[in-house]
Amino acid sequence: SERKAAGGANYGKPFKKEYKKPSYGKRAAPVRKAPEDDSVRLNKFIANTGICSRREADELITAGAVTVNGQITTELGYRIDPTVDVVHYGGQLLRSEKLRYILLNKPKDYITTTEDPHERKTVMELVKDACKERIYPVGRLDRSTIGLLLLTNDGELTKKLTHPKYEIKK
Repeated sequence: SERKAAGGANYGKPFKKEYKKPSYGKRAAPVRKAPEDDSVRLNKFIANTGICSRREADELITAGAVTVNGQITTELGYRIDPTVDVVHYGGQLLRSEKLRYILLNKPKDYITTTEDPHERKTVMELVKDACKERIYPVGRLDRSTIGLLLLTNDGELTKKLTHPKYEIKK
């Protein structure tokens, strides 16, 4: 009766719906080959200098605020050789930060974060004068928990310790 009320052109004929069976086959992951040289992406290099994150570095690059060997570079994914290429931002020469590792026995009532909008005490207050490099906590401890906490600027180590695929126990 719905078809008849809607105009009834096909009333009484069997209803056929086109159906395409979905493909559930696994797709091959894209093959990513590591470059054979020592080049790194420009945004990673900038982030490793400690002035900003990779996403913020992408914004600086697209805005034309970064020069490589005296030339403005706006291409995302641009690769440099940190041992040869000279990178400037805001007239300042950028160099990779020295890797820092700090072990902290986190006391009770401090939260494990770099900043807190509710103005609670953070572990960063305890290590603010430990080094000039930008460091961050690896993993989390609850506010009421005391224990050993690693703070570092080593992104590769952080990934290996926290990413589930490496199956590192906490």
